[in-house]
Amino acid sequence: MDEVSIIVICGTIIFLLTAGFIISLFYSYKQRLVAYLREKEELKIIFQNEKLKAQLEMQEQTFLSISQEIHDNIGQILSLTRLNISTIKPDDYAATEHKIITSKELLDQAIEDLRDLSKRLNTQFVTQQSLSASLQFQLNLIQKAGYHTTTLEVHGEEEVTLDPEKKLIIFRIAQETFNNILKHAEAKHISVVLVYLPDKTILSIKDDGHGFEVADKVDAQVPVKGIGTYNMYYRARLIGAEFSLQSQPGEGTLAHLVLPATS
Repeated sequence: MDEVSIIVICGTIIFLLTAGFIISLFYSYKQRLVAYLREKEELKIIFQNEKLKAQLEMQEQTFLSISQEIHDNIGQILSLTRLNISTIKPDDYAATEHKIITSKELLDQAIEDLRDLSKRLNTQFVTQQSLSASLQFQLNLIQKAGYHTTTLEVHGEEEVTLDPEKKLIIFRIAQETFNNILKHAEAKHISVVLVYLPDKTILSIKDDGHGFEVADKVDAQVPVKGIGTYNMYYRARLIGAEFSLQSQPGEGTLAHLVLPATS
């Protein structure tokens, strides 16, 4: 075998090896691309399912609170109005005028309360409003019950470009936090701080309730033991946010969420 043949054979082998390597790289890249697209689609489906779940949970909680509101507030107002009207004495002009004015004020209050209820029945209300407006609306409803005082502080420019779906998830996390406070904390005051920074949005919810040992609710392997609390952690991760609970017995609880601007 002469030198030229050896060179040709070596060149052919190198060519075949190079071609095989390139084909292998291309095939590997294609597989990774397909896996990436599949994972991306699965995450999209998971996010949409979680969004739908959050909407349904929000509606369920809304219906429960509306039922209580109608029974405890609007029903009472209408009963007082009926009582006022039924005790009107046409021959007592001064008392009649006072009862009519009082009845009108009660009906005005009932109408205003019904308007609030209609807003809460609108499933698009949260996504159409700013996050601070939705939080303030929720805090007003809590304070209106008469068992808690509430405050909301907003710092920085309101983020009008915040993704509506992420806004819904953040609001649902806040709503779940409020629900836990109302059910378990025996708190008197709820304070909410919303901070808009160029690179992130921060939401903090603090109560002055009896608090708890975080270790009883949080586990190193399973993020949280309570279903409601687990959902808060899970949904925060789903939108690229960090969520934490800080608490000590007798010192209340702080729920803290940080959403990076690029998430």
